[in-house]
Amino acid sequence: MTKRYLTIPVVVASLGLGAASALATEPQQTQQQPTNNEALQQKLDQLQAEVQQLKSQQAQQQQQQQAVNSKAVDETVERVLRDSQKRSQLLQMEGFTAGWNNNRFMVSSADGNFTVMPYFQMQFRTTTNFDTSGNDNTENGFSLPRVKLGFDGNAINRNFTYFFRWNSGDSDGGGSGALNLEQAWVRYQYSDQLGFRAGQFVDPVFHEQLVNSDRQLAADRSILNTIISGADESYTQGVTLIWTPSSQINVEVGFTDGVNSGNTSFRDFPTPGASADFGFAGRGEFLLMGSNTSQYNDFSAMMNKEDLLVVGAGFDWTQAGDTDDLLHTVDVQWENAQGNLGVYGAFVGQFIHNGGGAGITGVTGVTDQDSYNWGFLVQAGYMLNNEWEIFGRYDYTHLDDSIAIGSAGSTQDNFNEFTAGVNWYFHGHNAKVTVDVSWLPDGAPDGLDNLGILGSDDDEFIVRGQFQLML
Repeated sequence: MTKRYLTIPVVVASLGLGAASALATEPQQTQQQPTNNEALQQKLDQLQAEVQQLKSQQAQQQQQQQAVNSKAVDETVERVLRDSQKRSQLLQMEGFTAGWNNNRFMVSSADGNFTVMPYFQMQFRTTTNFDTSGNDNTENGFSLPRVKLGFDGNAINRNFTYFFRWNSGDSDGGGSGALNLEQAWVRYQYSDQLGFRAGQFVDPVFHEQLVNSDRQLAADRSILNTIISGADESYTQGVTLIWTPSSQINVEVGFTDGVNSGNTSFRDFPTPGASADFGFAGRGEFLLMGSNTSQYNDFSAMMNKEDLLVVGAGFDWTQAGDTDDLLHTVDVQWENAQGNLGVYGAFVGQFIHNGGGAGITGVTGVTDQDSYNWGFLVQAGYMLNNEWEIFGRYDYTHLDDSIAIGSAGSTQDNFNEFTAGVNWYFHGHNAKVTVDVSWLPDGAPDGLDNLGILGSDDDEFIVRGQFQLML
């Protein structure tokens, strides 16, 4: 209560006390009592008038204050509404959403017709190689086998998807630090069962190559894969038809530039820079157990909720001059519902018909006669808990024609590889550490530095420790 509001009761009280005092001090003047009462009554009337005036002023001031407050509130509400409307119109014009979705960062339009998901992968590796041929030799060092950048998503509508990825690591020709294009393709899903793809992509043949490098069990793929296909990942250019008649069947077939034709021109073999004349490739995958096909995208049973059993088969026929190269494979992958055990096995083969041509770039074992190279691989991973996984792998490669290995002019036609290791997933595949040891009792061909293999004609041991970060 303000001083102004206290004035009225104080004045009334003062007058009351004054009147009482006057009456008390003049008790004998009874003859003047009427006169004094009239004067007192006049003073009381005057005071009541003043009190009424003060009350009226107070009410007016309260009304004015309420009007001011109401006007301020109305102005504030109006400003908020105008700002909200402006922001709403802005979002309608430029609306988007952004966030973390399935372990990927995504930016999307409000209707989901345009999405962009950036991709980043770094593998930092230390490798120690023990070569027992001749004088024992040990080499150790660090490398960046993969530093990949890219993005994928959909455009125009959800049926039109795209994928772009580059690598500047040692594993795919970008060791100088320059970005090397790996994949660049678009896909249109015409219906639930039919889709088309065009561009540069992983040759749809071997499952070991189609599983991304960030989702392997070991630090890298097998030497069987590299010897038979001629590359860690074989990229090709072309168009494919994708047929999915049910959730259990997926088939992709296409017309391409041939095996290992990534980043080549339209010109045919034997033009320098061209790997082949043409190629046909295809793969079929049949889901016999389970319904979550995303479990098939890696070799680990981590976080599985149901059993998985997939049988796959693929081929690639590439022609270069008078030489035909027919790659083929049959593979099977099983993972249990408990999310701790995953097993994979594959048979791969390569039939080469050489009619006097100069061969196919990057293909091993081409001679002046027909030959058949083949091999198989088995591997298993077991999750000890949600973070730790142990694994083992064995692969065998047989070549019809021996190839030179080591520096002593030796040749070899059989190669065995034994690998064992452990994975520590401290944020799934996005952040993990891999340590593995490989033993090559028969040595290995030259030119496999990206796997940590130097190429020797005797026992070779490789120890790799790798940290992977993926966004």
